[in-house]
Amino acid sequence: MFELPFEIDHVLNKLNESGYEAYLVGGAVRDMIMGKPAHDYDVATSATPDETKAVFDGYRVVETGIRHGTVTVIVGEYPVEITSFRRESTYSDGRHPDIVTFSRRLEDDLGRRDLTVNAVAYSPKTGCVDPFGGIADIEKRIIRCVGDPNERFAEDHLRLLRAMRFSSVLDFVIDEDTRAAIHENRAYITTVSNERVFSELCRLVCGVNAKSILHEYSDVIFLLIPELAVQKGCEREYGDNGRDLYEHTVNCLSYTEPLLHLRLAALLHDTVKPSGADETDVCRIRDTIAGNVLRRLRCSAALTSSVCRLIRYNDVPVDHNDMVGLKRLASKVGIKTMKDVMKLKRADVLAEDPRHYYRLNDLNAAYDALCEIEENGVALNVRDLAIGGDDIKALGVRPGPVIGRLLHAALDGVISGEVNNEKSPLLAYVSEKLSENA
Repeated sequence: MFELPFEIDHVLNKLNESGYEAYLVGGAVRDMIMGKPAHDYDVATSATPDETKAVFDGYRVVETGIRHGTVTVIVGEYPVEITSFRRESTYSDGRHPDIVTFSRRLEDDLGRRDLTVNAVAYSPKTGCVDPFGGIADIEKRIIRCVGDPNERFAEDHLRLLRAMRFSSVLDFVIDEDTRAAIHENRAYITTVSNERVFSELCRLVCGVNAKSILHEYSDVIFLLIPELAVQKGCEREYGDNGRDLYEHTVNCLSYTEPLLHLRLAALLHDTVKPSGADETDVCRIRDTIAGNVLRRLRCSAALTSSVCRLIRYNDVPVDHNDMVGLKRLASKVGIKTMKDVMKLKRADVLAEDPRHYYRLNDLNAAYDALCEIEENGVALNVRDLAIGGDDIKALGVRPGPVIGRLLHAALDGVISGEVNNEKSPLLAYVSEKLSENA
């Protein structure tokens, strides 16, 4: 018996009391079997959508996906998604069923699902219903398609990437037949929208098993990001004991925290064509290629900017003994971004041959120095200064661009240690600058 939220239990009971079967299905059941906290609760029922709406007469009901049998019932303020048992016909577009028919049989509904670990149902009344061996696969930590994997992938092309994603996130091994079908049917993934691909890829690269999946299924990854394919078989500049550039990339990713902007930066940080790249501006080339990849995959502008900034500064030398230089970098890029840059640099070194690990001491010292700058509240932005535009106007400076220039000059003086970040010394410093330019 699993403990369910009141709202879910209430919905199941209401449907049962009205003569219908009702089960919790999908990821919540899988998570509860694994002993993990469940988050998204989906209910499947033998009631049709109209019958479901009749059961919950008096409740707020939203027809969130009525064509596919889904309605959302608001219990208190809690939305519960309820979907009728259904069967699906052919998938002409490789993503969506051509015809959906409602069923009274739970087995029909579970049989249309992608993976056995997602094809277990649960009801407090009957316990778990597991016609496809999902519980055993969960216990053995196996990802396996329901039925013939070739048929499952032919129906919905995104499923092969979902199988990879679940293996990465859950740290499960992909069943041999399912693995072979992924490789055999990998071209299917090119028909899926970039938005859906990117959604799955984001979760995949942040999974605990991402390294193994990116290695084993590089043929799929290269279809999604051809810019990585040229790394395969390419020797690294430092000669990492036979490891090629793609292996370095994947290893680098595995050494970063499972934060999306860091993982994507690690994945794309070496996306310069190994042959013929203009090494005089390698940072700009990497930045540009990574940005093109992310925009093509419909990544948000904010995330694209964040990832590209990390890649741009990954090759910028950092000297932990030069505190002024560190402050200037942090002022230009942002203290949090610079700390992330140091994390990426550290992962980059860890992914190399161990003989390069001596560089870690300097990187760790630079990261500690950045933390010290942050903790001490050092002024890194004109907004951090003890003076503002009105104070400069009070010196007789007319409104205009010159005020901004003077504020930035004051900030540079604070960063370089020429002047303390206090009002009187700063005003004297600005007055001196005015005299010099008079």
